[in-house]
Amino acid sequence: MPAQPTILALDGGGTHTRAVVIAPDATVLAHATGPGCNPFDRPEWAENLRHLLEQMPRTTLQSAVLGMAGYDAARPSSAQQEQVAQAALDPDVQLWLENDVETAHRAAFAGQAGVFVLAGTGSVAMAVGANGHTARAGGWGWLLGDEGGGYWIGRKALGCATRYLDDPSVPFAAFAQELLHSLNLPTTGPTAPDALREWLRTRIHPRSAVGDVAATVHMLAQNEEAYAIALLRAAGGHLAELAHTTAKQVSNLPASPLPLAWSYGGSVMHNPVVLQTVTSLLGAEPHLATLPPIGGAVLKAAKLAGWHSDATWICQLARNLTHGKAIA
Repeated sequence: MPAQPTILALDGGGTHTRAVVIAPDATVLAHATGPGCNPFDRPEWAENLRHLLEQMPRTTLQSAVLGMAGYDAARPSSAQQEQVAQAALDPDVQLWLENDVETAHRAAFAGQAGVFVLAGTGSVAMAVGANGHTARAGGWGWLLGDEGGGYWIGRKALGCATRYLDDPSVPFAAFAQELLHSLNLPTTGPTAPDALREWLRTRIHPRSAVGDVAATVHMLAQNEEAYAIALLRAAGGHLAELAHTTAKQVSNLPASPLPLAWSYGGSVMHNPVVLQTVTSLLGAEPHLATLPPIGGAVLKAAKLAGWHSDATWICQLARNLTHGKAIA
C-alpha cells in the first residue's frame, strides 16, 4: 500500500517556531519546535529554520505552508526565507510562505472577516473586511515599533529599573526592586548598575531576554503591583489602537465599538489585564479562535494539496492540534 500523502505547516514567530505534519484525516503525524526564525533580529534564523524543517518527515509531502514573522514577498530577506525552505523540501512540494499574522488570522476566523491582534514578543494586527479587503498595522519590529508586545513591556519595565538605580527615591522603587530580584540581580550598592548591564550583555539573544521580562511583569500584576498593572494596561491600549487602525481601513462603519469580530493570539494577549483592557477599548468580547495559530497554515496547505477541509475536518483538526501532540 502506498504511503498516505501529507502536508506540513509551520508557525514561525520571533521567539519560537513550531511545525507539524498532518495526514488527510487531520491526524498530527509529527511535530517539532525550535527557536525563532525572524531574519530581522535572529542572525541564525536560516539555520533555525533549516534544522526544524529537516526534523520533519518529508517524503510524502504534497504541500507546505510557512507562516513566518518578518515575511513579505517584496522583501529581499523574504526571498532568502523562500530559498532556505525550498532547499529543505522536495522540489515537487507546493510551497507557500506568508506573514505569521496572516496565518493566525486564517486560524482564528477560518478564512472569514474579522480583526486579529497578535502580540507575542512583537505586535501586529490584521483585518479582513466583508468585501475581502485586508489591512495590517504594526509589525514594525523592536527598533521602530512593536508597542504593546512582550519586548516593549520588558523594555519599559527595565527602564524603570535603570531609573531606580539612578535614583532610588523614584515612586516605582518597589516595582523596580522586584524586577531586579526576579533576574537575580542586586538592587543596591555600587555593583548594581553594572550587574544589570552585564546581564543584558551576556544574553544569547537580548531581544528575547528582554521580551521574557514581560512574564515577570505579569506575575507582579497578579500580586497587585500597581506599576505592573499600569504597564500592562498601557500595552493593551496600544494593541487596541492597532485593531482600530486596521478595522477602519476595511470598513465604513463607526470605529467604536469595533465594526468587525475580533480575536487574538500571542503570549501577551493571554494576560488577563491586557485582554480586559483591549476588550474594553474595542467594545466587544473577542471571538473564540477556531484553531490555534499554526492551524491557519494547515488550512492553507490542505487547500494547496486539494484536500477537502469542511467544518467537520476543521473541528477534528482543532482537537488534534490542541489536545494531541502538537503545540498550539
